[in-house]
Amino acid sequence: MASFLRTGILVLLATASLQAVDVAMKTVSIDEFFAGQLQPLPLKLDVPKDYVHAEGLEVEDSYTYWMLPKAIKPTADTGDLPQTGYVWGKISLDVGYIAETKKFTHEAELKEELAAAGLALVSQKKRNAGGFAVISYIVNHKQEDGSRRLIYSAYIATNIETNCIYLSYSPPSNFSKEQAAKVWDTIVDSISKK
Repeated sequence: MASFLRTGILVLLATASLQAVDVAMKTVSIDEFFAGQLQPLPLKLDVPKDYVHAEGLEVEDSYTYWMLPKAIKPTADTGDLPQTGYVWGKISLDVGYIAETKKFTHEAELKEELAAAGLALVSQKKRNAGGFAVISYIVNHKQEDGSRRLIYSAYIATNIETNCIYLSYSPPSNFSKEQAAKVWDTIVDSISKK
């Protein structure tokens, strides 16, 4: 009987663990993601279903944050970004995309720049999203306390040579690396022409 109960508990734990990896997502247009701050682009992407556009935050022009509704007021009050995770984006004026060479302007120096900043490139993926190039990264960052944190980011070409969309995901603090990577891959793989 004890063996049967132990097996049942292990099956329940394994099932709960597998379900925890799945995060429901919803599709939003890039225009909706940026709350109308951009020239319209025919792109869409997926974000966690429970996240909403965080209106009322004091942020620079062209910045946007998506997070849980309950995290918006504390973030606005303290300026501290939530431990429950968020997705954010901005228009990057320092990275462009050269269509003739099919390269982002920072690609050649990326590894050296990361190393100089104490960061290490864990993975890089590049693809075409209906005529818009996308390059995504996972970077390992050593924090001041010596712990390590993974940074999930991507650039999306806007077909304006001098700037791109920068996108980043900060997973909930209780997510495993596998959970965070799965959500990030879903976000990046969902970027497509609408």
